[in-house]
Formats: sequence, structure tokens, C-alpha cells
Amino acid sequence: MKTGIETLKDISGVSGIKANERADAAVFVRTEMDVDDNSYKSNLFLLHEGEVRQLTSGGEESSFIFEDNDNLLFSAARTKKENEARESGLSETTYYRISIKGGEAVKAFTLPLNVSKLEALGGGKFLISAGISQNDTELYKKSREERIDHAKNKKDDSFALEAEEIPIWFNGAGFIAAQSTRLFIYDSAECDSSTALKPLTESDYDISSYSLHPGKEKLLYYGNFVSPRVKVYETLFELNLVSGKERQIVRDDFLSISDAFYWGDEILLFASDMQEIGLNQNSKAYIYDEEAAEAKPLSDRELQYGCSVGTDVKYGFSEQKFVGDDAVYFLETNWHRSILMRLTRDGAVEPYAMVKGSITGFAFLNNDLYATAFHDMQTAELYKVEPYDEEVRSKLDSDASGDDAPFLTWPETKIEKITSFNSKIPAAVRPERFTFRHEDVALEGFVLLPPAAREAEKNSFPAILDIHGGPKTAYGDIYFHEMQYWLSHGYIVIYTNPRGSDGRNDAFSDIRGDYGGRDFRDIMAFVDETLERYPQIDPGRVGVTGGSYGGFMTNWIVTQTDRFKAAATQRSISNWTSFYGVSDIGFRFAFDQNKTSWEDKDVFSVLWDHSPMKFVRNVKTPTLVLHSEEDYRCPLEQGVQFFTALVDAGVGSRLVIFNKENHELSRSGKPKGRKKRLNEITQWFDKHVR
Repeated sequence: MKTGIETLKDISGVSGIKANERADAAVFVRTEMDVDDNSYKSNLFLLHEGEVRQLTSGGEESSFIFEDNDNLLFSAARTKKENEARESGLSETTYYRISIKGGEAVKAFTLPLNVSKLEALGGGKFLISAGISQNDTELYKKSREERIDHAKNKKDDSFALEAEEIPIWFNGAGFIAAQSTRLFIYDSAECDSSTALKPLTESDYDISSYSLHPGKEKLLYYGNFVSPRVKVYETLFELNLVSGKERQIVRDDFLSISDAFYWGDEILLFASDMQEIGLNQNSKAYIYDEEAAEAKPLSDRELQYGCSVGTDVKYGFSEQKFVGDDAVYFLETNWHRSILMRLTRDGAVEPYAMVKGSITGFAFLNNDLYATAFHDMQTAELYKVEPYDEEVRSKLDSDASGDDAPFLTWPETKIEKITSFNSKIPAAVRPERFTFRHEDVALEGFVLLPPAAREAEKNSFPAILDIHGGPKTAYGDIYFHEMQYWLSHGYIVIYTNPRGSDGRNDAFSDIRGDYGGRDFRDIMAFVDETLERYPQIDPGRVGVTGGSYGGFMTNWIVTQTDRFKAAATQRSISNWTSFYGVSDIGFRFAFDQNKTSWEDKDVFSVLWDHSPMKFVRNVKTPTLVLHSEEDYRCPLEQGVQFFTALVDAGVGSRLVIFNKENHELSRSGKPKGRKKRLNEITQWFDKHVR
């Protein structure tokens, strides 16, 4: 059975696994496409004593916590009143309670806020983070009727939007000017909502994240004070929930914080000073020195923190770390895989567990490790994974800065499949991987061969070069639906991780000031190497596509060479000068990645010099342009201006705009849009490449 476009609707994802405090049960989220409703449905599943059973069936249960060892709280809109409130824009979040031992979910409480995170403090009290408007910071204190009137008035006034700070919008969230996130304590025993909710942080401080102490008597939070231009560094504060006393741990000119949390009574940070390669610099582990009153590096080892290996079927969010007594366990991208690592108190980082692919989330139950993962070219499932023992760990080298992936020599461990949600998905073809050197740098490439192509004659198959986004992400040996579909459709699919990608070290990831330089040369060298190794590919029938940074690179490629038969550029950057002023991250990312600043009198000349639009007169390659209407990361105007220039240049081109979709179209866009997108690209290549 071959992979088709329709296969996408049958693929479900698993994510968000969390264990209770007793560590004898865990809950995770299963997400499925609902083609008829043009949406996704998420439900909660319980893992207990090695068995899995479904807990909810409402279709929108994805945000949950353990209230205690036996009960969950999850947010949902299950009644007509709750759904009407959501549709009206009313600031309100309702939580339901369900026992993992069985029974139906019952309404627990409703909060007059849009809650983003909830944690149980015990005794019916909860710590919450929630969005507020700077225009009415105490809206939550008003009656429901007053808040309904406020929502109605806001909708009536939405014909005009006002802003005094940047960014004015954010991808997936829309217009965010005058909005921030604030911390509250909620006491469910209080009947009066005006006294049940107690703000913990100032209304003009925007919380990025927070972490509760294991004893639940204090917390860490970091973010920035609301200002006309959000800062690149964060401040870190500690707040004592008993005394109300607060102290600043990190000032706002020192670290960009990826994570901050308690390790016992010590404070640990995963953060970067951004002094070496700017925004894309890897984190290091910092420990807060109480005596010196400053955060100091625990070690010099770079951390490629988090899973950034790309796929188009990873749904939901999963925690990337677990704090144990003697070690912190975290996910790290190493070359083309996401691996579970272990950080010890002496600063040593060692491999802990690996699958044949990438781990996306994990939890410990009764000392056993369970992980959501893309394993052995299968779509995501839940697995029981045997970790490396102490003796083996001590001998494993995890240094990603060498000439090849260090884990290729590691021993395999026992992996037991727990769920089989995707058992009916057609078997995927594993990519062939090779390494090569270019400009004295070791690079890796991947080739997906249709079975018929293995013994095929020379120049007998068309190919598609697929370029990942980021640029600081990575391709790997995991399931990617669009690639498997193109493979089934008769194309050889080729892809690589050029300089700028994640999974190596800062020196490899740094392409600031050279976009379209060494990254472009790496990709062209990869194509040359692939054509030499795989003579069945017809050099005259190769297409190129990519999204986000991959869209930028696709644009850049067609302005620099005519070697590709056709191109499909998705959610791209075509003009750094307008990207700077329009993108939600443009005012930081454009300057940083082009190694310039506002103080540079030639700043806009620098941005223009690295813009595909500057060279668009060179394009001869038929180019398909795909963009989403609500893409605020690489805004719609980027695609439209490139398309306009292509038409004026007389280049065969086509523009497809996806209404009410954003930057995430290819990964979590509505089913109809995702199907349309993949059809458009495939038909374009069928027309011009085959």
C-alpha cells in the first residue's frame, strides 16, 4: 500500500505525556484529524500498569494537569454557554475534573481569564498564568455581564486596531498589542471571583514562563516589562508565595533564558548570553551562586536544548525536561536525532536514552522510562524505552562537533511499543544517509528512493530537493508525510542539513551575515554529491521546495541558478527590508541574522543585499508561491511581492493564498488547507519537472 495525500487524515499524534507525583500513572494526548469538521480532535489517554485506556472523548482535551495523584483538571468548552462565551471573545476558561480511576468528567470551576497554564498548589489553591489587556488590567474583577459587554464592545471596535509597542502581532495569536501575561493565585474555596483571584506580578510585566519550587512555597518567573520594543534579554525573579517577598535573580542585559527552574533548592537556567552567534546561540547550563548573587556557568558544554528535528505530523506540545534529585533529564537535538540526555550536578552531560529516530516527550513511571517518539520510520507512538546503564553511559561520546553523528556507534537498547494508533499507515521507506565534506566541513545528506529506483537506469527518475525551515532546525531519519507521498508518486526526495542547521554546535549554526552564502553553497554541493552517487536521478528533472527559511533559500536559489526545473516557495522571506518591519520577529531577527543593527547607517543596504528580491530579475525557473493570509512570521507581503516581480519578469508563476491560515499551515493547518497545499506543489512539479 502506497502513501497518498489521503493518508494524512489517518495519522494521529501522541504528545504531552505527564506522570503524577506518585509516578504510578501518566496521561498523554492523542490528536487526530477531523476532515468533516476541517479541524483536529484531541483526547486524553491514561497509561497505568503498562495498559492504555481512553479517559476523555470531547475532542478538545489537550491542556491538563494532575490536581493530585488520582484526579486531572483539563480546560474545555462543553456546554452551549461555554461555547457561546468562546465565540464571543469573552475572557473565560472552564476546567473539568476527571478521576483516572473512572467516571465522567464534572465541571470544577470557571475563571474570568484566558488561562495559559495552571498548577495545583494544594488546599484548593492554584497558580495560573493568564493573558490580560493593558487597556483594562482589572477586567477579571468585573461581573460576567460586564465582561460580556466588554467583549461585545471590543468586537464592535475591531475595525480599528491601535498599538504603541512592537511586535504588534504574533503568529498564531493575531494582534497582541497592549496584551501581556500575568501570574495569579486562585483560591477555589472563595465564592467571590474578585477575591478568589489574587495577582502575583505587576500588570505591566509580561511573563514568558514560570517554574514552581517542589515545596510549592516559592516560584521563579521570567519575561520583560512592557515597553515600546520588547528586549532580547529577560529578567528572572524569585517570588516567595508565603511572605510575598520578591528578588531579582538575573538582570535584563545578561541572558536570553530558554528555561529556569529549581533543582532541589538550587536555581538552574538553560540560557545564552548571545555574545557568540546572537539569537541562535546554543544554551548553556547556569547555576545561581547565592553568595556571589549571580548566575554562573555550570559547564562550558553547549546544549542543543529541545527537539527540533522536523516532521509534518508532530502534533501538540511536550515538556522537554524532567528534574530529578541527582540529575536533570532533557531532550537535545544531536545531528539528525533528538536524544534524551542527563545533566549531573558536576556539569557532566551524558546520553540517557535513544530511539531509531527522535524522542519528542517522556515521563518516568516506577523508574521505567516512557517516551513519545518517532521510531524506526513510524509515525509517533508511545514506547517503553530502556535507558543506558551507568557503565555504558560513561563510555558514550555525545560531542556533536565532530565529523559524524556520535550516536551511530552507540549500542541499541530495548524498545517496547505501547500504542499502535497508526498501525494502518502504509510502511514508510527509510532514507539512505551519507556524509561528505564541503569547504572542509562535514555534512550529511539523505535520499529517499522509490523501490523501483534502486536498480533503475541512469537519468530515469525525477527528484525533489526539500529544504527545511529555521534555519536552526534539522532533518532526520523520521517519518515525514509529504516526502513519503512524493516518493509514492514517483519522485526521489533529497534533503540535507547545511550550515545554519541545528544539532551540531554554534560554529556550525552561525550563518549570520551570510544568508545565501555558505548555506547555499552547502546545498548545491549536496545536490552535486547526490547526483554523482545516484545516477538514476535525471539532473534536468529536479525541483526545489522549502518553507520559511527553506522558502527564503528556494527564492535565493532561483535568483542564483537555473539548474532546477521548477520551484515551490512556501511561507518565504523574499525581502529582508520589509520583513524587518512587518514580521512578528523581524525587528530582532532581521538585524541579528544579517549581522547589522539600527545604529549601522547602511543597515537597509545590508538587508537588501541578502534579499532574493534584489536579484529577482535573474529568475527563469517556473515558480509556485504559497503563502498564508495570517502568517505573521513571514508575512503574506513577502510572497506577494516575489510573485509580482516574477510576473513582471515574465516567469511562469502561480500564487496560492490560504485564507485564515498562518505560518504553521504545513504542520498544523486545517485539513483542507494542508491537502490543497500538497496537491498544489505536487501538481506544479508534475507539470514542470516530470
